[in-house]
Formats: sequence, C-alpha cells, structure tokens
Amino acid sequence: MVKKILTRFAVAKKPARSERTQYRSPRIYLPTKLTDDSSFPFKEGDLLTIRVDGRKLIVQKAQKRILQISGTGDARQKP
Repeated sequence: MVKKILTRFAVAKKPARSERTQYRSPRIYLPTKLTDDSSFPFKEGDLLTIRVDGRKLIVQKAQKRILQISGTGDARQKP
C-alpha cells in the first residue's frame, strides 16, 4: 500500500489562437505506482472536489448533494 509519494506541480503553457497569448494549464502528476494501488480511492471519471486548507490540498469524491446541485449527476465515462 502506497501512503506517500513525491510528485511535482507543473504549469504547461499552451499557445492561444492570438499570437501573443498563452494559456496556463496547471497540473499535478499522480504516479501510476500510486493510482494503480488497490487502496487508491478514486476511479477514472470520478468527480472530485478540491480545497486548500492552509498548506494542504484536500481532494475528495464529490458528494451526491453537490452533484445534484450542479446538475452533473454521474459523470463517469462509460468504457
């Protein structure tokens, strides 16, 4: 069981249609050693809520009441 792993926060820059503009695309890479572990709590397509608590980033599955409010329902992709 993987409980802790080192990773990196990166910002990819993508060119926009206008010549001088670039889009920023922040990303946090989750290594497959972590995500393929049987105890990893998320599946592909799960809707997640993310919040910052001091210096912590907290990631949780979206609660059903939040899904109902947003109108997204079950957004998992069908294989």
